[in-house]
Amino acid sequence: MRITILTFVASLALVGCPKGGGGGGVQNFSEEELAKNPAANFQNGLDLLTHPDKKTGAVDYTMAYDRFNASANLGGGAKAHFNAGWTAEQLGHTSDAETHYRKAYEEDPSYEAAMFSLARVLEEEGKSTEAVTLYQQNAEKNPESWEARNDYIAALVKAGRYDDAMAEGQEILRHKPDSADVYRNLSALYYAKQNYGMSQLTAEKSLLLNAGDPGTYNNMGVTYLIQGDEAAAIEKFKTAIKLQSTNFEANMNLGWVALNSGDYILAKTCFDAATQANPSSIEAKLGLAVATRGTGDFKAAGALYDEIIKQDPQFDEAYFNAAILYSRYVKDFAKAMKYLQAFVDSKAGTIPPTHVVFAEMEKVRQLQAAEDEKKRIEAEKKRAEEERQRRNEELLNNMASTITTTKGKLDANASCLDPGSVEEIGMILEQAQMVVDAKDVDMAPDIQQLLDAYVPALDEAIAGCGGGGAPAPAPEGETPEEPAPE
Repeated sequence: MRITILTFVASLALVGCPKGGGGGGVQNFSEEELAKNPAANFQNGLDLLTHPDKKTGAVDYTMAYDRFNASANLGGGAKAHFNAGWTAEQLGHTSDAETHYRKAYEEDPSYEAAMFSLARVLEEEGKSTEAVTLYQQNAEKNPESWEARNDYIAALVKAGRYDDAMAEGQEILRHKPDSADVYRNLSALYYAKQNYGMSQLTAEKSLLLNAGDPGTYNNMGVTYLIQGDEAAAIEKFKTAIKLQSTNFEANMNLGWVALNSGDYILAKTCFDAATQANPSSIEAKLGLAVATRGTGDFKAAGALYDEIIKQDPQFDEAYFNAAILYSRYVKDFAKAMKYLQAFVDSKAGTIPPTHVVFAEMEKVRQLQAAEDEKKRIEAEKKRAEEERQRRNEELLNNMASTITTTKGKLDANASCLDPGSVEEIGMILEQAQMVVDAKDVDMAPDIQQLLDAYVPALDEAIAGCGGGGAPAPAPEGETPEEPAPE
């Protein structure tokens, strides 16, 4: 189970607004304008983002990114780079997003939105040390930028610099003793140090100062979870999401808890919200893929695994999860092996023969062998059933003439036979006729057994009658032979 404790929430905001003619419609630019004019590319990018496809509702992020990138390359400035970074994130291109946010901040060091976004992306990429440096530089330049300094605490916690984080928090509290954000970050600090009692106390202090802080509820949920109180943890996560439906951390945490308990619908809802809040998060996409598989939508789950692998070819879990999807659920063993081989290829000969991937390949081969054997047995059973049905149909077809012949014998010799026997055989013939009329092939063997027992007995009884009994009537359509004259 993965648990995400809140560090900071950085807003993503597009710069500028569409100025298209006709009440904000899409402006048309010539190829010449787009080739030379950064403003034209910038505006075209905004138009693409704010005017989704009318039929599908889809936003063409790829084209929008190309426009903002072109604007930036033509000298569009920090804002063009910022929008290019934001659009790259929607495409899951974290590395491109980092590049553009960095250029936006370098071109305009006072551009806090670019700084926040760059720091956030750096932390998502595991570059906590760089994020710390970025916040430290900003804090030195803007000592009263309390939001950035609070995020500096969170970055220090992620980097494992707990003493520095505590010192920064205490420094902020000297100036702003009622800062709920500081207490929320201290809650994360104590959690990281495994001091769960203090983590809860500082979280409660944060809520006293700001009862509507979703991040604090998330942190409390994480602490409850580590303490084994899952019900309380779920309640805190749900409160955080109620306060902020797009809260990434709370949605991720509740999503993993839901997955762990098998509630795939809730998990899918949470991971959907998490991917919307942070489209570049591979962890969110992985959770969404697993939840989607759990709901039975295997096609959509497979597409998500492909998207993850395309975004990060070195993300091992995507290959293994895709192999599980196709081997255990879809029963497409060739495709499962294809993903495992792709994983091996992605490592370019750097993994030893003892790596778990080779054991997984063997497991897939065993599953395929078991499935093949299962199919063979099922096919054999099917052939046996078809043969049984054929035999029963043949019995049913022959039974009709047996019934007619036996009934004729019974009627012709009723006067010399035991009345009870006549009644019993008559009932059996009636049952047999009902089976024939209903074409009940499954009952044919049972009725045939009765006929095999009673018809010979009837013949013996008739033979015991005086003169051997009356002859059986000729079947319909046949003329009985005339007796030879004396």
